[in-house]
Amino acid sequence: MEKKKIGLVIILLVVFVGVLGAYYFYQPNKSSSTTSANRYVINVTYLPSPQLSGNMSVETAIQNRRSVRSFSNQALNISSISQILWSAQGITDNQSNLRATPSAGQVYPLEMYVVVGNSSVNGLAPGAYHYVPSNNTLEKTVNGDLRSQLSSIATGQQSVNQAPVDFVITGNYKKMIDKYKDPTLCTRFVDIEAGHAGENMYLEAESMGIATVAIGSFNETQITQLLELPQNETPLYIFPTGYKS
Repeated sequence: MEKKKIGLVIILLVVFVGVLGAYYFYQPNKSSSTTSANRYVINVTYLPSPQLSGNMSVETAIQNRRSVRSFSNQALNISSISQILWSAQGITDNQSNLRATPSAGQVYPLEMYVVVGNSSVNGLAPGAYHYVPSNNTLEKTVNGDLRSQLSSIATGQQSVNQAPVDFVITGNYKKMIDKYKDPTLCTRFVDIEAGHAGENMYLEAESMGIATVAIGSFNETQITQLLELPQNETPLYIFPTGYKS
């Protein structure tokens, strides 16, 4: 009888270890076990440092800025990706952690993503990436060229599929509400901040001879699923970006 009890305990321990191992080590369609917040991170890419001077004045960039919906298949440099991300959410004061875009109460509820197509960016494989301002890196969160699916989600707008990359801005309304409590006011703060970031991206792109367009027509739920976004983030903008055709 005692031997039977010991045998049963051993069997239960083996089953427990097996289930525990499957939970921790089995992750379908992923190639890494690192995590960031609620995102699954496949790998990390360190971006070039942003350049703080250029060949075009702010006034000229404002004068020339236009929304462009037709793009060539010319690949972008990773330095251009870095520059545009920095213009939207990059750190501009390391001591105080201030960013390129003003934020109510310095809450910074926005997150930046970039969807990269096949052979679209020198130095980046196709997939979806999350921007981390604190160390100027990209966290790869999804593998593969997602532009066609993203285009379908954005009411079939071909610029989303045609552009080499699509920047996506999301907002965390709860993060703002935690500070200011009033949901209506906080919604306004987050939406306004997305507009600030978007205009910075327009002007930065223009200064480098790159074109973009702001898109707000899409299915939020489907973008969240496609990009595997944390549930507390709401997609606000898509910016197809590349060289004019």
